[in-house]
Amino acid sequence: MSQLVEFPLDGGGAVRVEIADEEGVVPVGRAGEVVARAHQTLESALTQLRPVTDAVLRNLRDAAEPPDRVCVEFGVKLAAKGGLVVASGTSEANLKVQLEWNRADPAA
Repeated sequence: MSQLVEFPLDGGGAVRVEIADEEGVVPVGRAGEVVARAHQTLESALTQLRPVTDAVLRNLRDAAEPPDRVCVEFGVKLAAKGGLVVASGTSEANLKVQLEWNRADPAA
């Protein structure tokens, strides 16, 4: 079963997110109603990704032949109590990195 959790926004207002039931969050409303308020803003939760992306980009930029394009993809879960979690269906973190080089062919 899932529930709606309201994440406040830094600039005012809020966004409602449907999440799976969490331990410690007790539904108090009817289906479709907000049953919990997040402990932090959505922006604050998303800033937890910045150290991961910084580490990936810093390491790739320092490579002998750095890529021209980097795409980092995260699976994330939002939680009323925990904020943001890098999501995984297994015991490993879900992080997908795509690299692209647009080098001219030296033989051409």
